[in-house]
Amino acid sequence: MSKDTLPSDWKAIRRDVLEQIQCGQWKPGDKIPREIELAAEYGCTRSTVGRALRDLATAGFLERRRKGGTVVAANPTRKAPLDVPILRDAIRSTGAEPGYRLLQAGPERAPPEIAAALGLAAGIELFHVRALYLANGLPHQIEDRWLVPATVRGLGPDHWCTQPVDEWLLRNAPLTRARIEIEAIALPADLAHHFDQPAQSASLLVTRISWRQSKPIGLLRLYHAAGERLKTGI
Repeated sequence: MSKDTLPSDWKAIRRDVLEQIQCGQWKPGDKIPREIELAAEYGCTRSTVGRALRDLATAGFLERRRKGGTVVAANPTRKAPLDVPILRDAIRSTGAEPGYRLLQAGPERAPPEIAAALGLAAGIELFHVRALYLANGLPHQIEDRWLVPATVRGLGPDHWCTQPVDEWLLRNAPLTRARIEIEAIALPADLAHHFDQPAQSASLLVTRISWRQSKPIGLLRLYHAAGERLKTGI
């Protein structure tokens, strides 16, 4: 790879390392170069490389051993989860300019079905955040998120009023596993007006429950405006 095409950020480094695994340059069981060596190769900081390798380890492509370095997992493709990008990055990747509008945020007693899905006691108080994402100024997605305060310690009004919550979570409480469901639904009346759509019109709903190790992080419902497409990959 020429210097002109070297990856410049952790996501690009992640893609490059993954490509070397998938093309067979690094085979299952192979020990990959140390972080300091990769940082010199890519011309970036060691922490940038470390973030890329941690993400690949979480995805199941790499195994990080305390004294044995980092090796390619024995069966990486079997372990690979869905890639769930930052919402504003996903909009930007379509060529549109992302926008964000906080609709509501604060402590709230979780509905019984939310508490049950997270394995928590009925009536527990969680953080409830609802936000509208825009693409070139037009409604794109509604984020309806319930978060477990004990798992997202430090998250509060100073954060959710100034930035999307998923960006805070990536830096402070990244998920290690998730369960995702995708379904077509009739859009609830209390959300339809944000999309300028009639109540009960068609919408795509993505529901994700996420954990950090054994601790539940929260439940996300992501509603898509009519005509929007969902793309994902590994």
